[in-house]
Amino acid sequence: MAFIKLIDFENADGILKSEYEKGIKRAGRVYNILKIMSRSPKALRDAMKMYMTIMHGPSDLSRAQREMMATVVSQVNQCHYWTEAHGNDFRDEVKDEKEAKHLKHDWKSANFSKSDKALCSWAEKLTKTPGEMIKTDINRLEESGFSQEAISDAAQVVGYFN
Repeated sequence: MAFIKLIDFENADGILKSEYEKGIKRAGRVYNILKIMSRSPKALRDAMKMYMTIMHGPSDLSRAQREMMATVVSQVNQCHYWTEAHGNDFRDEVKDEKEAKHLKHDWKSANFSKSDKALCSWAEKLTKTPGEMIKTDINRLEESGFSQEAISDAAQVVGYFN
């Protein structure tokens, strides 16, 4: 990322300027995650549309659960940027600084419900060892109360952040 020449807001036009403006409206600034895609404005637009659908669209999963999984996946992948960003988004959703800190550093030490721990464990396994996933992994999520729709949405969150 550090070696790609990024296009700043002041030099953006067209689709890129529009996406930057949306970023400012959402978050008060243009984050680097947008800038890294500045050389491909159409891809940025489409990626943001997908992100907004996965993370903010209707789902059987709560916003907090989606942010929780995004943080787990990012932490497993040693992506400090997204671990912090989505850990903070999780904190904002649940209004609990302590649990957000646990999530960002060691989700297993967090005081999560049994179903949320199952979701985190599944997200971690799918990230670390996707080839070892078996039907029993899905069965555990169903036994924890997750619908097929929620599990599909969870897979999309894990896939996006991987």
